[in-house]
Amino acid sequence: MSEERRKRSRVSLEFPLTIAFEGKRVRGKVNDLSLKGLSCSTEEWILPGKECDITLELESGLRMHIHGRIIRAGQDGAIDFISMDETSFAHLRNLVKLYAEDADLVDEELRHPAFKSEEGPFPE
Repeated sequence: MSEERRKRSRVSLEFPLTIAFEGKRVRGKVNDLSLKGLSCSTEEWILPGKECDITLELESGLRMHIHGRIIRAGQDGAIDFISMDETSFAHLRNLVKLYAEDADLVDEELRHPAFKSEEGPFPE
């Protein structure tokens, strides 16, 4: 059995997203989400290693805007979050807490860094 490397609670959700990078806009859908990143599938190829701007589009009409880095492409794509405004973070936190198995654990995770400073979120 492999060791779990995730440092944050992850919730399974499906909703649309748009990924903008290098002047392109690619549509896709979120497969699961955490406070640190998401996995997704996209209609077109995205380029791992590239920074991007993500718009998460909830049915309520709410839009969250996040800056990230593409980690994987394809049907099992992944993006790590780099930055977002306070409003987007508040909505993201509430969304993850709402669907998490243990909502209190989500807040507890925020008390500890997801990575040791020398590790960084993006391996060389």
